[in-house]
Amino acid sequence: MNAASPSLHDSSPRLITWAQNAAIFACCANFFSTALASLGFAAFLALFLCACASKERRHLATENFPVAVAIAIGLYVGWQIIGLAYTDAPMGYALKSIYAERKILYILPLVLIFSDEAPKRRFLIAFLLTSIVGLVMSFLVIDPFLHWRFTLNPDIVFRSNVTQSMIFALGGFLSLWFATQYQEWARKMVFYIVALAFFLNIATLTAGRSGYVVCLVLVVWSFAMWRGFKGVLAGLLAALLIGALAFFASTSVHDRVMKGVNEINTYSTSAEESSLGIRMVLYKTTWTIIQETPLFGTGTGGFKKRFSAIAAEKYSGWQASPAEDPHNQYLFVTVENGLVGLATFLLLLFTLVKYCLKDGSPYGKMAAGCVLAWSATSLFSGHFRTFPEGHLIAAIVGMLMVSRLPPKGV
Repeated sequence: MNAASPSLHDSSPRLITWAQNAAIFACCANFFSTALASLGFAAFLALFLCACASKERRHLATENFPVAVAIAIGLYVGWQIIGLAYTDAPMGYALKSIYAERKILYILPLVLIFSDEAPKRRFLIAFLLTSIVGLVMSFLVIDPFLHWRFTLNPDIVFRSNVTQSMIFALGGFLSLWFATQYQEWARKMVFYIVALAFFLNIATLTAGRSGYVVCLVLVVWSFAMWRGFKGVLAGLLAALLIGALAFFASTSVHDRVMKGVNEINTYSTSAEESSLGIRMVLYKTTWTIIQETPLFGTGTGGFKKRFSAIAAEKYSGWQASPAEDPHNQYLFVTVENGLVGLATFLLLLFTLVKYCLKDGSPYGKMAAGCVLAWSATSLFSGHFRTFPEGHLIAAIVGMLMVSRLPPKGV
C-alpha cells in the first residue's frame, strides 16, 4: 500500500499535465495579452473538466482541498449576488461587476492540480523566464542608441507600468529564492545579478509605484518568514532603510514619490488631472457615499451611478468626471456591498493567508507574501479585480497554496 501511494502521486496523467501547462501559459501570457490569457485559462478549464470526467480524477489533490477558502470565496461572491436585489444600477452592468470577480474562482481548480512540487517549480521557472524576457526587452526598448523599439512605449513591455513593476518586484524576490536553492557560487551569482537587474529596473526605469509597495512588503515578509514574529520588526527597519536609500540614491524614485506628494497637495486647485489627484477626489466622494448606506452599500454595480451624480453636483472640470471604481479595493467593496461586504472580503484575505501557511511549505509562504503585497497595493487600486493583477494573484495562490501531504507511512 505504501509503495503504491507514491507512484500515484509521482505519475503525470496526461490531461492533468496539459491542464497544468495551460494554466502556466495563461499566467505568463497574462503579462502581455488579455486575449492570450483568456484563451489559456479557457483551455485550462476545459482540460480540468475533462480530467474530472476521466479516470484521472483520482490524481486530483482532494484530500487537502481548502474548504475554508472555498467557503470564504462563496461568502464574498455570494454577498455580491445578494447585492443585485437592491442595486439601482442597470442589471447588465451589475452582472458585469460580479463577472469581474471570476478570477478568484480559479484558485479552487488550480489547487487540485498543483499540489505536487514538480508543477509548482515548473510554474516558478516559467514565471521567472518570462519576467526575464520582459526585463531584457525593457532595457533594450529604452536604449536611445537602438532603433528597434517593438512599437512599445519607452519603458513598458508588459501590460502597464503598474503590472510591469509588480511583476519585476516578484521576479527580483523569486531570483533571490532560486539563488538559495543552489550550492554552486557561480549559479548563485547568476540569480543575484538577475535579482539586482530587476530591482534596478524598478528603481530607474519602470514608473509604476506599486512595484515599490510590493518590494517593501516582501522585504518585511521575508524577515518574518526567517525570524518569525521577531523578524517583523527587523523587516520593517530593513524596509525603511531600503526605502530611504532608494529615495535618496535614485533620482527616478525621488521624482516619482515627490510627484505623488505634490499631486496630493494640489489636487483641489490643479487644472489638470493626475494619478493621485484623482484618487483624492475619488476617496473623498466615496467616503461620503459610504456614510449614506454604511451597512449594505449601494448595491452591486452601484458605485458608478452614485459617484457620478455626486461628482457632477459637487465638482467641475476633471474632478467632475465619472468613475467606475475608487481605485481602492476596500472602499469599492464597502461602497457597493457595505460593511458586510467588506467583512467577507477581509475574511477571504485572512483565510487565504492562513491556508497558505498551513503546511509550512516555502511555496505557500510565497503565496501568502503575494496576498499581503496585493492587499497593500489594493489600498491604491483594485488589484484583486483588475484583469492582469487579478488573474496573476489567483494563479499564484492557486498554484502555490496547497502542497500534497506525504503518503502515510513514508
